[in-house]
Amino acid sequence: MMDFKPYLAFFLFVLFGCSSNQKQEEIIVFEYILGESNTKSLDLLVSDFELNLKKIYPKLSLTEAYKQYMKDIVNPKIKDWDKFYFKSEKTRNLFKESGFYDELYINNKSFDLLAKDSINTIEFNSIGKYMHALYSIKDSDSLINKYYNRKEAVGIMQNKLFVNGFLSFEPNFNNYFHKRIAVIEFSF
Repeated sequence: MMDFKPYLAFFLFVLFGCSSNQKQEEIIVFEYILGESNTKSLDLLVSDFELNLKKIYPKLSLTEAYKQYMKDIVNPKIKDWDKFYFKSEKTRNLFKESGFYDELYINNKSFDLLAKDSINTIEFNSIGKYMHALYSIKDSDSLINKYYNRKEAVGIMQNKLFVNGFLSFEPNFNNYFHKRIAVIEFSF
């Protein structure tokens, strides 16, 4: 049976792309492709991340806290790495149980003949729902477009590579998508 979801998403994007509230319609398309349980998991990740930002940087605005977090996480002088961990147990469980983790990452197991042991590696899932959802809206925002193209080419990025690139794109941390991109990169 033919899968009509991509066609429906495209139709919704075209239909709502002509409306005056285009950002809201892009969110609807993104969440539709991502799926309800994955969207809920992503929303909880963002919520936990922002609660942690308020705890770490209580005197900064949320926008400034996002930027400071990014600067701090790549600062070699920082010694307290535990403060960057933000997922609550509930969110951590939902992240795995909802399948959202599998939409982002692929666990590979290989066997090391020299050590006679198996090795687990993790790769970015470039064909998961997250990338499909981003693809559907990437042309609506230059930051999303640049991020999507780099993510597709590189996969999992080191924090320094992500932070330097992302901050150079001048993200707006009030933007629904910019927040989620940042949080995804620190949810590994």
